[in-house]
Amino acid sequence: MPNIVIPLWKRPRRWSSFFLVCGAVGLFFWILPTDPSVVPEGTKVGKWTSILPPIFAVIVALHFRSLVWALSSAFILGTFLAHAPNYLMALPLGMKNFIWVNFTQQFNLYIFAFLFSLVGLIHVAYRSGGIHGLVAKINRVAKGPRSTKLATSLAGLAIFFDDYSNTVVVGSTMRALSDKWRISREKLAYIVDSTTAPIAGLALLSTWIAFEVFFFNQASDQLGLNEGGYEMFVRLIPYRFYCWGTLLFVFFTSALGRDFGPMYKAEKRAALEGKLIADGARLLTSEKGGELEPVKGKPQRWVNAVIPLAIVIGGTLGGILLLGRHKVLGSGDPFSFAHLSDWRAAFGMVTNPAFTPGGAMKILFFASFTGGVVAVVMAMSQKILTFKEAGKAYMRALPTLWMAFFILIMAWGMSKICTEGVHTDTYLISLLGGRIELVYLPLFVFLIASGMSFSTGTSFGTMAILIPVILPLAHALGAYEEGNRIIFWLTAAAIMDGAIFGDHCSPISDTTVLSSISAGCDHIDHVTTQMAYALTTMLIAGSVGYLAVASGMTASHYFLLFPAITVGILMIIGKKVPEPKFD
Repeated sequence: MPNIVIPLWKRPRRWSSFFLVCGAVGLFFWILPTDPSVVPEGTKVGKWTSILPPIFAVIVALHFRSLVWALSSAFILGTFLAHAPNYLMALPLGMKNFIWVNFTQQFNLYIFAFLFSLVGLIHVAYRSGGIHGLVAKINRVAKGPRSTKLATSLAGLAIFFDDYSNTVVVGSTMRALSDKWRISREKLAYIVDSTTAPIAGLALLSTWIAFEVFFFNQASDQLGLNEGGYEMFVRLIPYRFYCWGTLLFVFFTSALGRDFGPMYKAEKRAALEGKLIADGARLLTSEKGGELEPVKGKPQRWVNAVIPLAIVIGGTLGGILLLGRHKVLGSGDPFSFAHLSDWRAAFGMVTNPAFTPGGAMKILFFASFTGGVVAVVMAMSQKILTFKEAGKAYMRALPTLWMAFFILIMAWGMSKICTEGVHTDTYLISLLGGRIELVYLPLFVFLIASGMSFSTGTSFGTMAILIPVILPLAHALGAYEEGNRIIFWLTAAAIMDGAIFGDHCSPISDTTVLSSISAGCDHIDHVTTQMAYALTTMLIAGSVGYLAVASGMTASHYFLLFPAITVGILMIIGKKVPEPKFD
C-alpha cells in the first residue's frame, strides 16, 4: 500500500501538544512576578499577555511547520490584544498601524529593491556560468566538506561591514559549492547567519557602529561619564562573549566535522542520502534550477560572477564613504581618508535616517543594481547570453521572492505589535525587578535582552530600549563605582550581546529570514537546527562569561574556557558527520 502522508494540522496528537504548550507557557508568564517601577516613568508597561503574540508565532511554527500561518495567526492575536476592546476595528487598525506603516519607510522599501536586484544578479551569474566557474576556482582550495564550511565562514567574516549584504552574497555564492560536497542547506544557513550580525556587531567599522555609538553617547552624557560613545564601544569588545562564542562555535563545528541534535540529522541526511533539504521542506524562494543552468557549450568564466559581486561589495563600502564624506563636509566638519574617526563619521551620516533617508540600504540597492547591469553586459558582450536570456534570468528573481517578501512584511508587523501595540519590550524590562544582587546583574540583563530581541526580532530596537534604561539602573546600583566598574561594562556588553542573540536566531528577525533565503533552506528547519547551537553558545557565554567574570574571573580566561568547553561538547555529545557518498 502507498504511504499516505497526513497533514500536520489533521493530527490530533499535534493539536493536543499545541494546546498543552500554549497553556503551560501562558500560565508560566501569568504567575511570573514583575516590577513596573524599573520601567522609565511615562512609558506604558506591557502585561503578561504582551508575550503571547511572539510566543504563539514560535509555537505554531514548530508544531505545524508553516511560517505563513504562524505569523498570520500571531499577527491577528497581537492585533486584537493591542486594540481591545475595540474588536470590530482591530484588524483594519492593525493593517494600518502595523503593516502599512512599514511601506512608508524608505529603509524597508530599499530592502525589497536590494533583494530583488541582488537575487537577479545571482540568477544572471548562474545562467552565464559565472557561479560555476567561481565554484571550480574555490574548489582548488575547498576540496571537501570541512574546507568548504571553513571557506564559507571566512567569506562571512570578510564582509564584516554590513549584515544584509553579507547574508545574501555569501549564501548565494557559496550554495553551489556547498551542494557539491553535500553540506545540508541547514548547515549552510547556520554558517551564513552566524557570521553576519555577530561580526557586524564586533566590527570597528560597520553599518551598525553609528547606531550603537549614538546610544552610548547619550548614556555617557546622561550619567556624566568620562568616556565617549565610541570609546565605550571599544571597551566592550572583550566582553562581547556571545558574539565571540558564536564565531568560535562555527569554526569548531566546521573544523572538527562534528555536529549534534537536529543539525547532525540534517548533515547525516545530506551526506548519506544526498538530500540537501528535508522531505517536505518549504523554501522561501523557488528553485527551478533547469531554467538557470548555464548554456551548454559556452565557457564558464569565474570573472562573470566575481566582478559583479566585487562591484556590490566595493560599491557598498565606497558608496557609504563617498556619500558620508559629502554629508560630513556639508555639515561644516573636515574629512580625511587617513583618519579612521572620519570614516566612522561618514558611516554615521549615511546610516542615520535623520541625515540619509533609507540609510545605507539605499547604497546597497544601487550597488547591487549596478552589479546586475554589469553581469548582464558581461554575459552579452561575451555572447554567452542574449539580452532576452539575460533579462529573463534577472526577472526570475521576482516570482521566486514573493514568499520572502510576505515573511519580511509580517515579521516587521510583528515587531511593531511587540514594541508599539502590546509593549512586549517593557513587559520584559519589568521582569528585571528592582532588587537584584550586583554580581548577577550582567547575566540577568543578558537574558532579558536575549528574550526581548528574540520576541521582537530586532536588535536595534532592543539596544534602543535597554541602553537608556539599564545603564542608568546599573549606575544607580553602584556598578560604576571603583571596584565594581567591571560590572558596569559587563552589563553594557550584555545588552549588546543579548540583542545580537535575537537578531541571530529569532524566526521573525529579518537577517534570519535572509539567511534562509540565500541558503535555499526551509526557514523553520533553519531556526530549529540553529537554535540548539545558539542556546549552547548562550549558556556558555552566560555562565562562563557574564556570571563568572562578574564573580571575579578575568575575561581572558573565557577565551581559553570557551574553546575547551566547545570541543568537549562536540567530542562527547556531538557525532562525526559521515563522509558524503556519491553515486
